[in-house]
Amino acid sequence: MDPITILAATTAAFEGVKKAVELGREVTDVYSQLSQWAGHVGQLTDLIAEQKQAEENPSIWKKISFKESETKVAFDLYAAEEKVKEMEKEIFHMFAYGDLCHLGVDGYRRFKELRTEERERRQRMISNQIKAKKKFVHDMIVYGSIFVGTIFSVWVIWFTIGLIINRGV
Repeated sequence: MDPITILAATTAAFEGVKKAVELGREVTDVYSQLSQWAGHVGQLTDLIAEQKQAEENPSIWKKISFKESETKVAFDLYAAEEKVKEMEKEIFHMFAYGDLCHLGVDGYRRFKELRTEERERRQRMISNQIKAKKKFVHDMIVYGSIFVGTIFSVWVIWFTIGLIINRGV
């Protein structure tokens, strides 16, 4: 999905948050809308990071081709990043001064802390998976080499014994 499509979904979810707060809905409804918005923001952030990483680490086997111009991609990414920053400011304002002020700035800080903790946990999981894959490949090379070396050594010994036995006859 492209950033503009995800941004449209993010904006719609954000408008839902604002409406829920304005209408004085139950806290669970507001949190549900915030959760939906945060999910879209997460998708958008992941897409931005994915596009940046894909450019840095292209596959050595795949032909590199680009569907869109770098200018369009840059504008889309910039617009998405700026819109998310604007939404974050509005949500902070809701917590600090607006209709969510009963939760206060501490509620917003806690939200940010939990988000940071979850992001770090996910990054650790990805890092651990990458390390495990590298270890697996390394172990396969080492143990595969040992296996091939052992088979070759057995063959050489077998061949040598066969030469000695045939020479003696």
